[in-house]
Amino acid sequence: MIFDIVGWQLNMGEKCPLGSQLRPHIVWFGEAVPMMEDAIETVKTADVFVVVGTGLQVYPAASLIDYIPEHATRYLIDPNNVFVPKYYRFNFIKAKASEGVQILVKDITGNNT
Repeated sequence: MIFDIVGWQLNMGEKCPLGSQLRPHIVWFGEAVPMMEDAIETVKTADVFVVVGTGLQVYPAASLIDYIPEHATRYLIDPNNVFVPKYYRFNFIKAKASEGVQILVKDITGNNT
């Protein structure tokens, strides 16, 4: 279950109304990714696939690139050098997310003004 908290800080000993320790709404290393099967099915229908700010090193989420349809245009936005085999055919935008997404939008829309 998901419970709203007041503020941004979460401390040990803070419990939900059911008595369990509150924790962030994230997936820790080693945990299963909720709705991974749904994500795979969504990726299989993509015309455009965009990866932002990840080195594609954390699985199983990184494995989503294996399900991109052949026809889909693929972008990877990251300021760092990210190794992805050429057969994945990514268009690399070497920039931070805020700048890279703006470049992506211009590329997709053809609006270079």
